[in-house]
Amino acid sequence: MTGGTGPGSADRRAIQLVMLTVAVATALVAGCSTLLAPDATPVPGAAATLTRSINTPIPTPVRTPSSVASASPSPARVAVATSPSPSPTVGDQALTDADVTDVQRRIEQAAATPELRGIDALLLDHVSLSTPQGGSVMTSDEAINWLRDHAAVGIKVSSVSRGTQEVMIQVMTEGWPRKDPIQAGQVSFGLRRYDANGRQNESGGGEWKIDVIEAE
Repeated sequence: MTGGTGPGSADRRAIQLVMLTVAVATALVAGCSTLLAPDATPVPGAAATLTRSINTPIPTPVRTPSSVASASPSPARVAVATSPSPSPTVGDQALTDADVTDVQRRIEQAAATPELRGIDALLLDHVSLSTPQGGSVMTSDEAINWLRDHAAVGIKVSSVSRGTQEVMIQVMTEGWPRKDPIQAGQVSFGLRRYDANGRQNESGGGEWKIDVIEAE
């Protein structure tokens, strides 16, 4: 008997050919899927992260009038900060030109006489005396005696000034004899307002009183 030449042999060859074709096709499909894969060993979460970064737009900051105003300083505030308004002088309302004129007139009248007539009415009940040799506190009677003991003809008012830190008037006189402890012939009087009880009053009430005498 001759093998492989009959009808059965032809059928087997046909079946083998079909199986081979299917195997080749399967291999090709598997190879193509392998080539089309993005990554053989993808990093977990990388694809999701990349997708979110691509699909999520970058937000644009919204500028409102309030945010713009807070970002840049107000020109008015800068002007105020760099150019502060000057503070008013202490006692502008409690010390007037009329007060200064009146005090100056009364001391000029007292200095016009050797006995300093009328200056005792300007003295506080206790007066601080300052000299180049030191200082002391005297009663009004002791102060008037000290002044008359050192006074002479020719005393005059040389300047009158106002206090900048407190309500006061300072009157400088010159022409005093250089009698110890007076060395430069100058005596200044410091005056402040005092009420009837002898308490200092900076509100504009009371009377001007000499509470400090400085001899130079």
